Amino acid sequence: MYSHIIAAIDGSNNSDKALHEAIRLAKFADSRLTLVHIASVRDLAVDSLGVYAGDPGYDLVLKQGEEALARAQQIARNAGLSNVLSHLEKSWEGGHDLADLLLGYARSQQANLIVLGTHGRGGLAHLFLGSFAEDVLRRSHLPLLVVRSQDDDDISVE
Repeated sequence: MYSHIIAAIDGSNNSDKALHEAIRLAKFADSRLTLVHIASVRDLAVDSLGVYAGDPGYDLVLKQGEEALARAQQIARNAGLSNVLSHLEKSWEGGHDLADLLLGYARSQQANLIVLGTHGRGGLAHLFLGSFAEDVLRRSHLPLLVVRSQDDDDISVE
């Protein structure tokens, strides 16, 4: 079935729902589960000033990503999974680069399923906020499981 599942983690309620589905599948198929967070550092750069390692905003974005991954890994282990890894990527471009980094990592690790959450927004909210899930769907050559959530998309990382 699936020997290696990638779950996109961002610390949101949507991501949590997808994580729980990925855990169920990994347990059923006795799969390796890798949790991936893409830290977007692009928004920290101000015009030509850029951002650098050691910058407080840069460090905060990475810390939040690490916390989201640690929390997700604990959830997976508490659910009985032992073959759980995590990976943090940095995106300097934002936008399509986020999807490309996730897909590139999944390919490099020979994953055969990606699980990610979405809020299912439509209309103007979708126009202004975009959709990471849709971007991954359009670019992926791997099977995807997109878990839709109607709940508020508050970030739960503290």
